[in-house]
Amino acid sequence: MRLLPATAAYDYEYWEVRLVNPSLLLGAVAVALHRLPLLAVPAGADRRGGSMDMADPVFAQALACALRGQSGFDRLTVSDKVVRWGEPVPEDLSPDARRRFQGLREEPRLGTCCKRPPVGHGGHDLDVGCWPPAPESPPGRQPTPPQVVVEADVALAP
Repeated sequence: MRLLPATAAYDYEYWEVRLVNPSLLLGAVAVALHRLPLLAVPAGADRRGGSMDMADPVFAQALACALRGQSGFDRLTVSDKVVRWGEPVPEDLSPDARRRFQGLREEPRLGTCCKRPPVGHGGHDLDVGCWPPAPESPPGRQPTPPQVVVEADVALAP
C-alpha cells in the first residue's frame, strides 16, 4: 500500500464534483492498494467524517498508520477492514443526512463527467442518477445467456 497525490486517485473527479467544499481535496491522498488508487478525503469544513474499506484487516491497520498525524484524519479508528476518521457516523441517519455528514452535494455540479465510485472507498454510491446509460444494442444482437453456470474454482473434468 502506498499514499500518492490526490489527483492520482481513480475516483478524484467523482469527489471533486460532489464535495460541498472541494478545497478539502488539498488535504486528500490517493491510497494505492494493489493497482487502483482510491481517494481518502479528510474531515473538515462541511465534512464531519470519512471512511475507507480495505481488502484485509492488515491493510486497514497499515492505512491507519499511514494517515496518523495527517491533517483532517483525526480520531482514526480501525474496525476489521474499515478505517474511519473524524466524527463517528450516527447509525440512524437518513440517506440525505448521511450525504450531508460526508460533506456531499445534493446533486453533482453540472457540466462535468461523473461516474460511480468504485467499491471500497467508503463513499457509498448514492445512486444520484449520474451514471451514463449503457449504449443500446441493436435488436437481434443481444448476447446469448449462458446455458450452464460453473463456479470459478471448479474445473470441468474431461
